[in-house]
Amino acid sequence: MPQQQPLVPETADYQGISLALDELLIDYAQGRAPHALIISGVAGLLKSDIAHHLARSLLCTASDKPCGECAACKRAISGSHGNLLVVERQGKDTSLKIEQTRRLLDTLSLTPLEKGPRTIIILEVDTMTPAAQNALLKSLEEPERTDSFILTTKNEQAVLSTVLSRCRVLRLFAWPAERMQALLERRGYTADEARELAKNAPGLPGAALAVAQNKKADALQDLAARTFFSVRTLSDIPPASMLLKDARDSAGPLLDLLEQEAHVAIQSAFSGGHVYCKTGWQGASPGALRVVLEEIHQAHRYRFSNVSWQAIADRLLFTITKEIHQCQWS
Repeated sequence: MPQQQPLVPETADYQGISLALDELLIDYAQGRAPHALIISGVAGLLKSDIAHHLARSLLCTASDKPCGECAACKRAISGSHGNLLVVERQGKDTSLKIEQTRRLLDTLSLTPLEKGPRTIIILEVDTMTPAAQNALLKSLEEPERTDSFILTTKNEQAVLSTVLSRCRVLRLFAWPAERMQALLERRGYTADEARELAKNAPGLPGAALAVAQNKKADALQDLAARTFFSVRTLSDIPPASMLLKDARDSAGPLLDLLEQEAHVAIQSAFSGGHVYCKTGWQGASPGALRVVLEEIHQAHRYRFSNVSWQAIADRLLFTITKEIHQCQWS
């Protein structure tokens, strides 16, 4: 399994994919961004990642942009930078709504929240209705001096010609095999893993990473099922503990999964079983589930202290057997 992926991919991740992108990486790092850029290409080419990378280049306050370490970069990464506006589809929506465009335009009519450039990312602009795209036109035609737009699309035919004509267009195609391999290895995968992922999604690093993340999620679900969700008695704890011994790097996502299932089980208890709970916690009392949930919260806190992961996992296993399955171990 890969190590934790870096929060901010290095500029090197995107160099050598195309000459046009290489030029843009330099232009954005040096503050020479076009007032509007549209990144076009099929799904799986990391268009959103590239858009965010370019946006951070504009917002970064260091000399080597984007550094990923300055306060501006960190706030952009966390989504809290006042001058980074992101518009994207919400939940199961199939399109960007006109209301989202209107809210964006209202925001753009105000003075930027922070000094320096303001960057607007609109993901999948092709899913905007014609009315929403037309509403955006004025801002693209007469942008504020500090505003830069970065749009993405996987279907140029669905983007109004008037919008396209006001943007510099970067068209992305399948990544060269060596660049895709290098990116996957920098994201923490071994050479063999990267080669296998690249073979299954040639030229599409986003698709390869999605497959890898799905496999990781499946492995996490399997580990939880064989440990926390399977212990019933004291004799179940030692083998479960052994399985969890090497899961320290996955502790955060694993605890998040347990927390989610605890909430589902509580809802199931209060709904009389009408909410489906897929774990062995179905039927436990709300009181017992709340004790387990508090223990999970405590486990999150322990992770950032000097308590070992093995001790945290064992304590959780004991609490689950005692509370959920009424095992008397005291």
